[in-house]
Parts: sequence; C-alpha cells; structure tokens
Amino acid sequence: MQPTPPDPPKPATDPLYESFYGLKEQPFTISTDPKFLFLSAPHRRAYDDLMNGITRDESLLLLTGETGSGKTTLCRAIIGAMGDRTFSSVLHQPYMTGPEMLRLILRDFGLISKEDLRRGALAGADVPHLMEVLETFLRSLTAIQSRAIVVIDEAQSLSPTLLDEVRMLTAFEKDGQRLIQIVLCGQPMLLNTLKTEPMYALNERITRRVALTPLSSTEVESYVYHRLTIAGGADAVAFQPEAMRLVADLSRGLPRRINVLCDRTLQEGRAVSATTITAELVKKAAKSLAGVAPPPGTSDEAVDPDAEAIAIAISTDRDDSGRTLRLAIIGAAVLVAVAGGAYWYYAHQLTTTGLTYSLPARAEIRLPATPEPIPMPTDDELAAYFRALVMGMGGGEGGPAASDRPDLRQFPDNRD
Repeated sequence: MQPTPPDPPKPATDPLYESFYGLKEQPFTISTDPKFLFLSAPHRRAYDDLMNGITRDESLLLLTGETGSGKTTLCRAIIGAMGDRTFSSVLHQPYMTGPEMLRLILRDFGLISKEDLRRGALAGADVPHLMEVLETFLRSLTAIQSRAIVVIDEAQSLSPTLLDEVRMLTAFEKDGQRLIQIVLCGQPMLLNTLKTEPMYALNERITRRVALTPLSSTEVESYVYHRLTIAGGADAVAFQPEAMRLVADLSRGLPRRINVLCDRTLQEGRAVSATTITAELVKKAAKSLAGVAPPPGTSDEAVDPDAEAIAIAISTDRDDSGRTLRLAIIGAAVLVAVAGGAYWYYAHQLTTTGLTYSLPARAEIRLPATPEPIPMPTDDELAAYFRALVMGMGGGEGGPAASDRPDLRQFPDNRD
C-alpha cells in the first residue's frame, strides 16, 4: 500500500510578523526609501554638509562610509528636499562604461526612454556625442532656474577611465555657474584611490568631503524604534535593554545590519508569540543568520554565537571587492601551506630513507689529438712510386718509353 502524500501547505494569510505586531509595512526592509531616514548625529552632520555644498553650487562632493551605513538613503533624502525643479540621477552600476553612464544620466533626466537606450539614435553614440547632448540640455536648465544632480554609488569600484570622465562632467558651466553637481559615494577605500597620481586632477576638484560613521549604542535603540514608528507599530513590540545592547554589538552600529538582525528577531518573536524581545530571541536570530545550528539533543541557548562570525553573516554587503581580497589572501595562504607541507614531506622522506641526490659530474669533453705531420716524400720515393704504378698498369715492355715519362726531379722540393 502506497503511503498517502501529505497535503500541500496552505498559503500564509498574513506576513510573518507584520499582522501579529500590528505593523502597516515591513519596518526593517533593506531599501533606500528616504522616509525611513534616521538622522543620528553623524547623519545630521553629513546631511547638513552636503546640503550646504549643493546649495552653494559646488560641482563635486564626496561621501564615504562603510557599506550599509546609509549613504544612498541620505543622498535620496537630500534630492527629495531640493524640490521639483531638480533633475536627478542615482547610478548603482560601478562597472559601467563611459557611454553607458552618460546614457543612464540622460534617461534619468527624462531625455530618452529605456527603449531609446537599446534602439534609439543615441544607442550607438560615443562619449563626445553624448557629452554634447548632455551639455546642451544642462545649458537649457539655467533659463528655468533648475539644477542637475548625479549621485554615483559604489564609486570605489569605478575604473580610472570612468572617474576621469566624471571629472570632465564637472567642467560644464555657463556664465561662471556650474551646470551639474556630482556626489561620489563610496567606501573608505575610495579615499586611497583618489590619492593616487592618475586621480590627481579629480581629487583636486572635490570641494567637500563628508564621512558617515556607525551609530552609537544609544542611537541604535532610537533607530530601531524610529523605524517601528514609521511602520506603525512602535507600541506593539518592545526590546529589553539587554536585547538592544546585543543588537548594537552584533550590528557594529551599521543601519543595514541592524535591519537584517531585527527583521529576523521579530520573526523569532512571532514564532513564540512574544511581544517583548529578549536577548535570547536576538541570539537565536543571530545564530540563524550565521548558520549556527545546535548539536542534536541540545537547546539553542547551549550554543553561544561567535560575535565576529555573526557580524559578518548579517552583513548584506553587495560589493565583492573586499570579499575577493579576503578570498585571494586565504587562497595564497593555502598554497603556501601546501607547498611548505610538500617540501617538508619529501625532505623528510629523503632523510629517513638515506637517499641522497646530487647532480652528475660535469662530463669531460675530450677533443681528438692533433695528428702528427706527415713528411713530404722525396723525389726518389715519388719516382719509385709512379714507376711501380706505371708498371702495374701494364706499362712494362709495352708501356711508354723512359724518355716519354716525366722527370719527377723537375718539380720543386716542397719539404721545406
């Protein structure tokens, strides 16, 4: 008798925890929606500094911070605060080419459509042509008192060629007024790139440098309740002080990591119908994110999560440069270890077996000895030789007469 297959799972009638906690939307979604912007002390300083640079028509600004620190969200909030007369473009493709960058800017400004990017007149245009089209549009903005802002995200991964084309954009001006403003957003490694000699001209044009730092422990708590309030459920769930301290420690104060950890924590709270989040629930969520499973027969609390491993696991860094570097270092270390082990093994084998290897001795090259010189025959010896030769050829009695034979004595003596 064949076993009866289980019934298919019924679709969930509500999200994992939103309905349980009375939330209107996901409070910890990973997005750059500016309505969730939390102006901590470092974010407030960065916001004010960038706003001052834009209102003063500065052409090139720099914003740096660790991945997940909220750079893109901050830039979107600034663009939204500039009003309807601002044309903006936010680029997230660090590996694009120069023509691709210019076409995306023109698309975001509304000059071309997505279809034009593939098949329009500018689909095959080169950089000079696209720069000319963009400059013509930017000059038209001065008559209507509008501005254009371009935010280039993940700028630490841009190629030197593309960075130089960004510098060329900052040269657009009319009547002494800059026509476009560019905000370079990147991780701190971008600062080292800009210090290199090929980036000297671009680095000199940066008029404002802003850095975002992680949130403090107090700011982490305010950040969490700020997002719960925006989502409509700040009174439905509470974090115990120890749980909040654990969130701050594991997230390192980076907003994106806070979002990932709190989202999973609320799922764990919903599973046990808890309206108060404890440190145990945060640990369970952290272990789940880090892929740490307790041994069979033990409870979740028996496994103490490694803070560093979890901090890495809950990071949603989408830039592979740091990850590639770590893999390269690990790979090099493995190769060195394997090579060292192989060297030790074979050296040990040769030592224990008493075998020794040496290069063969250089072969001695022997040249043939110089032959002894052969003395020249005398005239008498030659006469006797040819006389016997003639006689052997039948020249005896029937041979040539003695008077007809050459007198060998007439040849000079070459013995000397």
